[in-house]
Amino acid sequence: MSTASHQPATKPVAGPSTPGRTAEGEQIRAVASTLVLAYGLNPAEVTRIPEGTSTDNYAIVDQKGRRYFVKVYRTQDRLDLERASVELSEYAADGGVATARVTRTREHELIEPRGRLPMSLWSYVPHTETAEGNLTGARWAAVGTAMGRLHSRLATHPAAAPILEPGAGVCDVAAARDASRV
Repeated sequence: MSTASHQPATKPVAGPSTPGRTAEGEQIRAVASTLVLAYGLNPAEVTRIPEGTSTDNYAIVDQKGRRYFVKVYRTQDRLDLERASVELSEYAADGGVATARVTRTREHELIEPRGRLPMSLWSYVPHTETAEGNLTGARWAAVGTAMGRLHSRLATHPAAAPILEPGAGVCDVAAARDASRV
């Protein structure tokens, strides 16, 4: 799960050459088009956020001034894993962990997989940072507290339940005896 809300870049991200800016402009238009078609959201502003590990990220402002965050997934082949990650984020939020909330598509999907760009739309949480950002001082302690809450919540997830197996099935007793004699 990643944070879903950086402050938008104050200036558009400039590409190294005209083709880079053209490609970025095309992606921004594709994001705007997908927001309209898949979410019924009319964006007034779409701003590329320069951070992103495995997604391209955008800050969105709609016609009413509401802010959102978009994650564009770079490949289709990992969407099942991305969807599972979104589900865990929702589970954490449902348990009181402070995190952005995903907005479902008009078809009630967590991720829009059919448009020109596979993407998810999130609530915007102001004043957040990631390790790629500018965390300093007391912000690191706040991150530790938030991570503790997150881990406590995820420990209650049904998939986190331990699976008990007989000891002989997970331990080679003969090898353990030999190792203890050395």
